[in-house]
Amino acid sequence: MKFTVKTVLQRSPRLGELSQIPGKPDIKLETPLVLLHTQAGHVPHITHEVLKMVTQEPQILQIPVVSMHKYQEAIKSFSHPVADFIGSKNSLTCLTLHDVSDIMKPGHHIKEKVPVFTRNGKVLYDSDKYMDMVEHCQPNMYVLLSDSDTNETSAPKRIAKALDNTVAFVKQCLERHKKCEALKDSLVIAPIAGAYCVKSRQKCLNLLKPYEESFHGYLIDGLHNNGPQVEFIPFKDIKPIVDTIVEAMPEEKLLAIQGCWNPVNIIKLVKAGVDLFDTSYCRILTERSSVMIFAIDPQDTCNIYELNLREEQFSEDLEPLKPNCECLVCMNYTRAYIHHLLTVQELLGPILIMIHNTHHMLKFFNKIRESIKDGTLDELEWRVQKQFDDFQSKFEQKVRSATV
Repeated sequence: MKFTVKTVLQRSPRLGELSQIPGKPDIKLETPLVLLHTQAGHVPHITHEVLKMVTQEPQILQIPVVSMHKYQEAIKSFSHPVADFIGSKNSLTCLTLHDVSDIMKPGHHIKEKVPVFTRNGKVLYDSDKYMDMVEHCQPNMYVLLSDSDTNETSAPKRIAKALDNTVAFVKQCLERHKKCEALKDSLVIAPIAGAYCVKSRQKCLNLLKPYEESFHGYLIDGLHNNGPQVEFIPFKDIKPIVDTIVEAMPEEKLLAIQGCWNPVNIIKLVKAGVDLFDTSYCRILTERSSVMIFAIDPQDTCNIYELNLREEQFSEDLEPLKPNCECLVCMNYTRAYIHHLLTVQELLGPILIMIHNTHHMLKFFNKIRESIKDGTLDELEWRVQKQFDDFQSKFEQKVRSATV
């Protein structure tokens, strides 16, 4: 797999393309791009068969190793790419260590190992154990092992240790990568550690520079401990880190970021130069029974950012989730019906919400790419920002009224 920058202005924002995919020479994916976040290879609440009704376009599945750990022996025996193992042969795959939609337990630091918390308890991964899993899975792209247990509150000592661990892990993983024939066509993403310390980020990039020819891209790592908290991280807090990395890294490299970033911050990150995201935000919304319905196109009359379908006001609402939405949920079901499903705890409720949220997120990224092409990304940002701010204001007002 190869990443190519397609715009003349190669940064802030830019268009790119992923191509030369082994076995799929006709597939070309435009960036900025969103990976479909999965758990054990399946989009939460959605089967592969249903996913085909959500989108017919080629997609990259983001597969956390933590969710595949219990299948490692079966994957090894299977000896075919992980896309075949999960029953989605035509999909592309990206392997990461942690599930970015789940909160990572901080503080379990062990020398030369990274703890992950599976359903069977804590498991320690070093470079060899991680690369064993990568080699068995044979993904189209993967992130090298890192110590990502840092956030805005991390002490200097923890940041320094995370940086040293990450650089060591990267070197060790690269040694294995170069010896593995099955991974020769895989796109390699190197993590950049350093939490919220600009100097540490610069140091990490400098330490990785001798190996940059082996990297196809970089990941801005260690900004958070994953989970729902990412939705509310102010962009102003991460902007100095993102700008530092964008200015220092080679322009021809892909730049990725993980986590449940809200759509406003996604646009700001795209404008800063980030190319790759994931749909973990869709899962976070679905778990709280909420749907994205914010206007994407200028002619869209819906100016509401988000709806929580558990609220009683939707019990007799016969409107679709979003007027004029073409997803299979909005074409066939009403807000009242999904409210009923949630009320009686019917499993179909989260399924329908996840279908709509995934459809809306994919449409949102299509609009981002179109807006970069025609120079209207500022207008899209203003439109989404206004709806998001209005929603936040009304929510805070509702909370204040409830506490009086």
